[in-house]
Amino acid sequence: MTAADLLADLDSSSGLARLVKRVSLDRLPWVVVPSAGLREWQGRDPQAWAKVSAWLAEQGVAIVRI
Repeated sequence: MTAADLLADLDSSSGLARLVKRVSLDRLPWVVVPSAGLREWQGRDPQAWAKVSAWLAEQGVAIVRI
C-alpha cells in the first residue's frame, strides 16, 4: 500500500494522517510516538490504526514509544 492510498482511507485531519505524512516525507527508520497517543488511536479507530501499523511495518519503520 502506498502512502497516498493509505491517506485516502484516513481522515485528513487526524493524527494518524499526520503521522503517515511525516513518515513518508522524512523517510526515517523510526518514529517517536507518545504511549497515550497510541492508546487513543488503538481505542478510537482500531481499523485505521491496524492499517497504519501494517504500513509502517511494510516501510520498515519502527515505533518508539515514550
